[in-house]
Amino acid sequence: MLLPPSFARAQIMTYPRVIEHAFGRTELRSEPKRLVTIGYGDEVPFLALGHKPIAIVYSGMFRSGMTPWCEQKFGAKKPDFLDGSMIDFEDIARLKPDLILGVFSAIDTLAYGRLSQIAPTIAYRNGPWRAGWREQTEIAGAILGMEDRAQLLIAETQRLLRSFGDTYPALKGKSFTFGSYFEGSSRIVVYLPGETRVDWMIEIGMRPSPGVTRLAKANAGHVAADASLEDLESVAADLLVMWYQPGARPALENQRLFQMFSPVRETRYVALDDPTEIWAASWPNVLAIPYAFPGFLPRMEAAAETKAR
Repeated sequence: MLLPPSFARAQIMTYPRVIEHAFGRTELRSEPKRLVTIGYGDEVPFLALGHKPIAIVYSGMFRSGMTPWCEQKFGAKKPDFLDGSMIDFEDIARLKPDLILGVFSAIDTLAYGRLSQIAPTIAYRNGPWRAGWREQTEIAGAILGMEDRAQLLIAETQRLLRSFGDTYPALKGKSFTFGSYFEGSSRIVVYLPGETRVDWMIEIGMRPSPGVTRLAKANAGHVAADASLEDLESVAADLLVMWYQPGARPALENQRLFQMFSPVRETRYVALDDPTEIWAASWPNVLAIPYAFPGFLPRMEAAAETKAR
């Protein structure tokens, strides 16, 4: 089979190459052989492009330590796992990486300097915890010299996301609030535009609720804000989506204030407590979107249709 010219060019990996990011420019003299990813989901576009990192962030919700879409790609040879809650410089140095990648991460100037002493390091472009799946994929393509193929993956994923609006038409135009709750708190976390959970819902044709828009204006530069349980109606929406850690869902759902919240009372509420759904909805990417979205979007549409009746 003949490859399109753009795809064929994407297979020619030319080095050295320079990757620009928030902390400057990192030169790669050759294709990385011992790639260590320290950002959530940073490994995904590399796996989609046929390159297996030697270490990734541990996903504690899964018995295998990784998401099912990544487990499929790694096969029998598993990567080393890193603690995503902190940067263990000694552990990373032990792996003898030739490239360290932290795109969806909170690397700061100090951490970047220390990591760069271990190996060439590439960080995010848009800011800590702000890199979406497009940025992750573009950077992976640039590192591997497969920019064209990365753009093809992005285009295919964009088409799929937008097609979900046609597949689940009751979601189009509906307002939404995406939040979370941590056991013992008197507030819920509300995610704002620019956060990965919110942005994909906008892309399928939904819109942030008026309350979320107000919170975003009041919390410029932030990706999340709080809403007290006494004031939940301030973030009411056509559809409420919440994700939960183990034990947190009953802790919230048993509270009268939450039960009285209009989206909950009127069954316009979807709870995500399955690990596959939580990870895909929270950190969508070119593998997670086709793998997991068809599993929970029908539930979202059914809840949104309640508003339409």
